[in-house]
Amino acid sequence: MGLPKEPRQKMINMMYLVLTAMLALNVSAEILNAFKVVNNSIKNSNDGLSTQNKAIMDDIAAKAAANETREKAAIWKPVAEKVSGYSKSTFDYIETLKQDLIHNAHFNPSDSTYKIDDLDAAIRLMGNEGKGEELHQKLIEFKKNLLEVDPAIGKEFATKLPLNLDPPPSESGNSKLSWTDAYFHMTPAIAALTILGKFQNDVKNSENDVVTYCADQIGAVKVRYDKTGVISGANSTYLMPGEKLSVYAGVGAFSSAAQPIITIGGRPVSVDADGKASSDISVSGSGKQSVKINVQYKDQDGKPINVTKDIEYTVGAPSGVAVSADKMNVLYVMGSQPNPITISGGSGSEKIIASMTGGEIKRVSGSSFEAFPKVVGEQTINVSIDGKVTAKKFRVKLLPDPAAFVGTKSGGNMPSADFKVMGGLITKLVNCEFEAPFKVISYRVGAIGGGISQYAQAVNDGNRWGPAAEALIKRATPGTNVFFDEIRVVGPDGKTREIQPIFFSLK
Repeated sequence: MGLPKEPRQKMINMMYLVLTAMLALNVSAEILNAFKVVNNSIKNSNDGLSTQNKAIMDDIAAKAAANETREKAAIWKPVAEKVSGYSKSTFDYIETLKQDLIHNAHFNPSDSTYKIDDLDAAIRLMGNEGKGEELHQKLIEFKKNLLEVDPAIGKEFATKLPLNLDPPPSESGNSKLSWTDAYFHMTPAIAALTILGKFQNDVKNSENDVVTYCADQIGAVKVRYDKTGVISGANSTYLMPGEKLSVYAGVGAFSSAAQPIITIGGRPVSVDADGKASSDISVSGSGKQSVKINVQYKDQDGKPINVTKDIEYTVGAPSGVAVSADKMNVLYVMGSQPNPITISGGSGSEKIIASMTGGEIKRVSGSSFEAFPKVVGEQTINVSIDGKVTAKKFRVKLLPDPAAFVGTKSGGNMPSADFKVMGGLITKLVNCEFEAPFKVISYRVGAIGGGISQYAQAVNDGNRWGPAAEALIKRATPGTNVFFDEIRVVGPDGKTREIQPIFFSLK
């Protein structure tokens, strides 16, 4: 017995066997319902096979009309047509049995229903009227016709046709049951219809196997090439300086009678037994380049052919080596101010495509890029070279707080005269790789001591001392202590923050 090729067909057969076994235990509504499902699945499968078989026959007809396949098609098309005819007559016969079975099961023409649980319909039709044995003989005849339609088919499908005509094993162990009784005795109408549909499916699958075989034999025909042409190529279209470019050229549909003469890059190159010539060229320079090949040969009619082609390739410019310490993979959120990075991968920099999670990357030139992270946390820079992607993890942080300065000092002792001429408060990043600017929004300045006997303060907007702050600082003398706190700044990331206060003792 041949096994079905399609997974769907295997599943249908398994469901059929399981449900048949369940019938011996109990004919419940659930089992009858399950047979309805399987019956519909088999019908859908048969419709699909009919469509597929028709497509194969249409393809065979097309091959019979084509010059290059007409000779082989003349042999196999009649065989396929006979097989299709055997299948149709057997399938239609079983379809007639199905309609007769429905009518035997108290068919109601007003609503097209019938008793799906009728146990007598199959006995009357298949047993008493002898249709079961008639069906058995029809299936035997169908299988015999397929195997005898052509000696090659008989040899190929002797044990492979998906049509098993042995009676199913009896659950009661009674091996003397006839083929008809084994399938149809005390079988509900819906189960008998499913069994008949299953035999139709076996017929369609058998047809499909054989007509596919016929189509394959036509497709295997050997034809004389009536076209020839130059084939050429290279081992790569992108190389680095010093790498080898391997160029090959030859004649399609090669025959030794073609007598090809091949030059690559202006040099004659010997032709091997397959009619192909190859040459290794050491590339240099950079950018787009080409090597010229010329092939002279005779076609199948002896006509001389001369073909010249250019094999184009690109030589990449080596990018610089980027070295970074693993513990320092840090980027900062700086708004429109970039994090400069270098990306190289042992290949031409023009082949590098970079992107990052939680931000953007822009190419500046060559292997120089600028990263604009926007999200704090671990982010990934993905580098793609020739479709191969490498991921590199980076920690993204906010810039550290800057320190406040008056002149060059962030606190401590300072001559009062020097202090007064500074004119304002500035901020700087300390111990940071970047010189990112922070803008002073506001602060509070307070003073006591020296010429200021009681603590006084002023609130200032911006970094320059406004009128109130300037008036207070003018009163300061040696011995005055000056305090700056509530210093609010905004950085390139656009975030406002309050930084550490500073203190000066004027001398």
